[in-house]
Amino acid sequence: MRMNNIGCVLSCAPGSIIVTIKDLATFEEHKKSLQIGRLVEISQGNHDSTIATIRNIKGVSSLDQNGAPCWQFLLECQAIGNLSDEYGFDRGSLLLPVPTEDVYIAQQSTLDKIFAVDAEHSFPLGRLSMNKDIYLKIHGDRFFSKHIAIVGSTGSGKSCAVAKILHDAVGINSKENKNKTNKKNSHIVIFDLHDEYTAAFSLEEKESFTLNRLDIDTLQLPYWLMNSEELESMFIESNESNSHNQVSQFKHAVTLNKQKFNPSIENVTYDTPFIFRMVAIVLS
Repeated sequence: MRMNNIGCVLSCAPGSIIVTIKDLATFEEHKKSLQIGRLVEISQGNHDSTIATIRNIKGVSSLDQNGAPCWQFLLECQAIGNLSDEYGFDRGSLLLPVPTEDVYIAQQSTLDKIFAVDAEHSFPLGRLSMNKDIYLKIHGDRFFSKHIAIVGSTGSGKSCAVAKILHDAVGINSKENKNKTNKKNSHIVIFDLHDEYTAAFSLEEKESFTLNRLDIDTLQLPYWLMNSEELESMFIESNESNSHNQVSQFKHAVTLNKQKFNPSIENVTYDTPFIFRMVAIVLS
C-alpha cells in the first residue's frame, strides 16, 4: 500500500515530469524528502509505478482573495525506470505517467527493490550522495572492464576514492586482508607516478597480502624494448656531422640482428620490440 501522497502529475514529456504539490502543509511535512536527487514514486495503476528523481523545485507565491499568501510548489522530475510487483525494478523500461496520476515519496521498501543486491550486482561502490542511507552496489565485472574517470579539484579526495574502490576490489578493510582465508587472487596494477598509494596497500605480514612496489631502483627494462629514437639517443651522437650515416648503419645492423635472433618471426622491423644481442667493440 502506497503512503505519503504529495500531489499529482501536472504534465509529462520524455525528458521531464512536472509534479504539483498539494499545498504548503504537505510540502513542509515532506521537505526533507523533496530535496534535489531524492526519488518519488508515480502511480501506474494498482501495482506498477514510475520511479523518478527530483531535478528541480520551484515555489510560486500569490495572494488569495483575503490577501493571504498562497503557495504552489512544482517538482521537475526525470524518470529513471519502472517498478512492478511482477518484474521488480527495470531501469531500461520507461513507461511515462499521464497527468493526474498520484505521486508518492519513495519509501524504504521501494528503495530496497531499486538497489537490491543480486548475484551480479554485488560490488559496493559507495552511498548515494543525496541519500546517505542508500548503499549502491554495481556489476563489478562490467565496472572494471570499462574506462572510468574520477574527477575533482585538488584536495577533493580523488586518490582516496580510488584507494577505497581498490580496497573493496581486493578485500582490504581497516588495514586487514578480508580475503586471506578465501584464496582469492585478484591482481591490480597501479601506475603511481607520485607514490600516493603505497601506504594504502602496505599491510602487516600476517595479513598475507602481497604488494610488489616497483620504483626507479627496482624496475629494470631491457634495452631491446627501446624504440628507434631511444636507441639512437643512447648510441648516436647527433651533433656529429655524419650522424645521419651512423643512424643508417645502426638501423641496418639492429634490424639484421633482430631478424637473426627471431628467425620464426616475419616482417621484423627496426622498431619491432624483439630481443637482439648488442656487443660493444672498442677500437684502439
